[in-house]
Amino acid sequence: MPVSRDAMRYSSSHSHRGHCVIFNHRYFDRHTGLGERNGTDRDRDQMQQLFKNLGFDVQVHNNLTVAEIKAVIQDYAFGKDHSSCDMFAAVFMSHGEQDILWGRDDHFKADFLFDQFTSDQCKTLAGKPKLFFVQACRGDKLDAGVTLVRSQPSDEIDSGYLAYKIPNSADFLICWSTVPGHYSWRNTTNGSWFVQSLVHILGQEYAHDDILSIMTSVNRHMIINFESNCPSQHHMHGKKQTAFIVSTLMRKVYLTPKY
Repeated sequence: MPVSRDAMRYSSSHSHRGHCVIFNHRYFDRHTGLGERNGTDRDRDQMQQLFKNLGFDVQVHNNLTVAEIKAVIQDYAFGKDHSSCDMFAAVFMSHGEQDILWGRDDHFKADFLFDQFTSDQCKTLAGKPKLFFVQACRGDKLDAGVTLVRSQPSDEIDSGYLAYKIPNSADFLICWSTVPGHYSWRNTTNGSWFVQSLVHILGQEYAHDDILSIMTSVNRHMIINFESNCPSQHHMHGKKQTAFIVSTLMRKVYLTPKY
């Protein structure tokens, strides 16, 4: 029981913030037919620095095969003791489709990333936050957006318990760069819209607000500040993107600096 049953926030009093593993895929084997993901190395470097600044022990893996990805995930879930850690984080950046993600040589079901860390599987992370950030397409749909116009002025609207049971799937925050079925945009020079927004906002706000509130601000930043600029490809021009944030958190997650 890392915190009392009725605590409003997860414990941040362990000796370590936790592990963060980053999977970055730029190159793919020829037989996959997948193109190079230019700009992803900038995403990797920015995410690595961000999570180091947040106090995580960061490990980066580049262009792994599916077998290698699964081995790393299982090592973090079953081969490491997280007892002295506040939480766990993972970043996955690659090509993707509706329910799958790609390694260098093949694809795998996206759920594999998360299922190894449920409370019945990874005991030393039970009752602790598991944070996942996925930069990948989830289909080929494009979002043209809609223009909002204010038509007229309007007023602004202003534990004494020894044990308790939680679901095995509690305590997850899974932040997808885009909604199911949709394309996820990446600039070949500056990196993906989602990672740019995440690094900018989380890097500024981590000491002041909880992670779920911060992710709302990340999404707002991406929605307001990014739009595709492809005038020579009319069907790709002027498109928007929204993140898809799935939470089974039961408390607030704070990344207040450890001193």
